[in-house]
Amino acid sequence: MSKKLIALVVCAVMLLSLATACGSNNNANTNQPNSSNSEPNNSQNETPTDPNAGNEDYKIFYTYLSTDVDTLNGMGTVQEANSTPLSWCNSYLWRAVPNDDGMGYHYIPDLAADMPKQIDELTWEFTIRDGAKWHNGDPITADTFMFTFKAVLDPKMSNPMAIFLADDSITIKNAYDYMLQGTEGHPATMDWEEVGIKQIDDMTIQITTATPVNEKDVCTHFTLRSNLPVHPDTFTAGLTDGGARTLYGTDLDHWMGCGPYFFDSWTRDSVQVYKKNPDHWLADYFNYDEVQVRIVPEMNARVQLFESGQLDSLSPDTSTIETYIDDPRMVSYPSIMVYDFDVNVKNPSNPVSGSINFGRAMYHAMNREVIARDIFGHMEPTGTYINGMAGALSQSGLTYRESKYGKEVWDMIEGWSAEGEVCGYNPELAYEYLLKAFEERNLPADTVITVKVLNTGGSSEGSRCCELFMEEWPEIFHGQVQVEPYTVADGLSLDIMETEPENWDIVLMDWGRSLSRTLPYQVYYYHTKDYTGRPTFTYTDRFEAQFAACEAVKSGDYETILQETQKLEIIALEDVISIPVVQAVNYEMFSDRLELPMKQYVPGFGWGSMFGDIVE
Repeated sequence: MSKKLIALVVCAVMLLSLATACGSNNNANTNQPNSSNSEPNNSQNETPTDPNAGNEDYKIFYTYLSTDVDTLNGMGTVQEANSTPLSWCNSYLWRAVPNDDGMGYHYIPDLAADMPKQIDELTWEFTIRDGAKWHNGDPITADTFMFTFKAVLDPKMSNPMAIFLADDSITIKNAYDYMLQGTEGHPATMDWEEVGIKQIDDMTIQITTATPVNEKDVCTHFTLRSNLPVHPDTFTAGLTDGGARTLYGTDLDHWMGCGPYFFDSWTRDSVQVYKKNPDHWLADYFNYDEVQVRIVPEMNARVQLFESGQLDSLSPDTSTIETYIDDPRMVSYPSIMVYDFDVNVKNPSNPVSGSINFGRAMYHAMNREVIARDIFGHMEPTGTYINGMAGALSQSGLTYRESKYGKEVWDMIEGWSAEGEVCGYNPELAYEYLLKAFEERNLPADTVITVKVLNTGGSSEGSRCCELFMEEWPEIFHGQVQVEPYTVADGLSLDIMETEPENWDIVLMDWGRSLSRTLPYQVYYYHTKDYTGRPTFTYTDRFEAQFAACEAVKSGDYETILQETQKLEIIALEDVISIPVVQAVNYEMFSDRLELPMKQYVPGFGWGSMFGDIVE
């Protein structure tokens, strides 16, 4: 998508999160007890009054989010937090559940009546289960999903998550062109009938894909929050700005659920409460009577809640990991997350902005060992953006990093590194590239520039990285690079990246692509020019061409995928598409009263805490 649409999309998302509900209650819910509007509350971590106190058989699961949800509209925001309420309070076509042995997971029908049915090489069919309904009793039919899919891909709405319906685990025929019609590189107009989504009858829909896929691909695709059904009447009633925006999901009066739990109450910035829906068709899979999700931005507060028994899990951060690293309750598991610095190549106040040599200079100036150890704590330094889990769910189970192709790139990076380093840190090489950037731009060799580091007030890691650069970079670059922080409020970094290019050069980001567990090259999806979730300036023609070459490989030909991924990784490093610094490792503790269904962490599924049980 042309980046000219990003600012509009970001503004739309911000307006969605700030919109105030008005009018009549569109969420009249005869099946949902004690349904209430979401109300603002400045009291952090308020414990709801529990009418079941003293009832030993009543099971409450306590968990948390670091920030509250901006909208319950899964297609309308890139914020990951809304996955939590949507996974509990909405239903998917198919839902992943634990295997009986606790060693893996499988899909079962949820809103679908059966598993997806393959009609031919590119066509799949699903039927909605008889009796599927919203929490207010309205029926869910094929019409519901046709309405949803059209809304997600509506070109007028420019939904930030629309791409994940068009192209993720499966690529739906013509969906991408339909959503981007009228923009550069796509048809001027396109009829809905050309999209590979067809309604067969009142309960059946057919999906036509662009390439062959398997049953698991289809199921996985429709567990994305962007592809969950929306309640048509409530969604329509909330349309504003000529249909370009909707209030759907801004509060409980403008949203409807259909999941195994009712969204019972929502106290903004404090707590969300879900209560079990005993009439849900999958109710027997869920053991908790109630789920309380506390909004706890501060780690110290989370620790206090966990230690006092008011949270059932805790993921320590860099400030607390040392306290718990040897705790027997601690488990660790690999992550698809690689922290990297996005690079601004359009800063008019920086005379070498956009120079690949300048990007390489910053790449080699990253003291990754120190960043991973002292700033992130018990994480792993890395000079490459392809995570250690990429390819783990391929048919062979061989990760890209374990393959000869991944190892060759790692060896290349080690060769770039200073003596004693392996992840690309090389101060001498960094300075050489800075001088090349000056020469490239016809600047005097003694030019002094300022690098502006964008970070949010809530990102301690970003702030501490900036402090490290302020200390080290003037020395590395012989006094010719000064570092200046630009700190903005939480949630504004994406907007600033697009609207204030003169105020930043690099920004720490923490995106992960779940599809990379199957297709390693997909980690770079977030850095392609067509990804609309964040502004991307660093793509190059050869990078885009090689990403397309990776996508053209048949999913079953993993050897060729590995080969083409290596080419893409080398291009991304040479062109400095981003500056990777840290491979994340997940650490988590669970309370003694929580009985998990899984005996091991399973990539793409986790520990299955949603299906756990409370054993006092």
